[in-house]
Amino acid sequence: MMISSMTQRTLKKTFASLLVAGTLCTSGMVAAQDAEPKDAEAQESGFGSTFQGWRGTASLGATSSTGNAEASNINGSIRLSKTVNRWEHLVFGSVFKGTSSIVIVERDQEGNPITGDDGRPQRTIVKGDNSDRLALGYQPKFYYTPKTYFFGILDWEQDEPGNIDSATRQILGVGHRFFSDATGFLTAEVGLGNKNTDLVLGDDVNGGIGYIGLNYLNHITEEVTFNADLRSDFGSDNTFVEVGLGIAFKVSEKLAFKIAHFSRSNSDLSSGDSPLDSNSDSVTSLNLVVDI
Repeated sequence: MMISSMTQRTLKKTFASLLVAGTLCTSGMVAAQDAEPKDAEAQESGFGSTFQGWRGTASLGATSSTGNAEASNINGSIRLSKTVNRWEHLVFGSVFKGTSSIVIVERDQEGNPITGDDGRPQRTIVKGDNSDRLALGYQPKFYYTPKTYFFGILDWEQDEPGNIDSATRQILGVGHRFFSDATGFLTAEVGLGNKNTDLVLGDDVNGGIGYIGLNYLNHITEEVTFNADLRSDFGSDNTFVEVGLGIAFKVSEKLAFKIAHFSRSNSDLSSGDSPLDSNSDSVTSLNLVVDI
């Protein structure tokens, strides 16, 4: 019995989400077994041992406008980590969701407004998504030395306005922490792996990839922090580059406001059916960041 293309893609999304969640739970339980008991009650509880010791940040930003044009946008991210002996487990996720509704005047091929029987221009309400991206990932690290580590990356994303119905990556590599102190840190990673990209329109892009990543953070003052991140994977059929910049202003022990700029480019994934097709997207936002 043949399974439809839509069903296959749905199964792939479900499998990717379950794989990330399952890996997180497994790593948490294994880490809890390796760690020295600190809380007897938590050790006896599977739920407690899985989530004990995770730390990180969560951010959220949103805008809304109404009137002659309506638009709403929401973006959020979460980043959690847990360290046990030489192992560090990192879980991350992000969402970008935006919709808009505008009124446009219908025009003919020469650009002139089309009028109705009453002589008034004909207008149409256009609704759609201007961004719709969801990403999940898991990265374990094993520190061979205090500064050098081996890592793996398992992640999944969906970005239909970017013509990505589903994309998964599996990467193995090595990273190095050039410095890490009270002022901040700088790390670099290189690796090799595989990437499978199912497109909304067009032929799927699958194959081996190389990977590089850079992460920099600087505490400018006790209240102001700057970060810059870059990651890229590249293969014979596609090159992906993502850059993130941010500056955070701390307002309390666990709360900060952050101005963030996020841009990404994905070559050769354009559907070719829209005059607005682009290989790159950018988002600038003001977010509320909470330490977890």
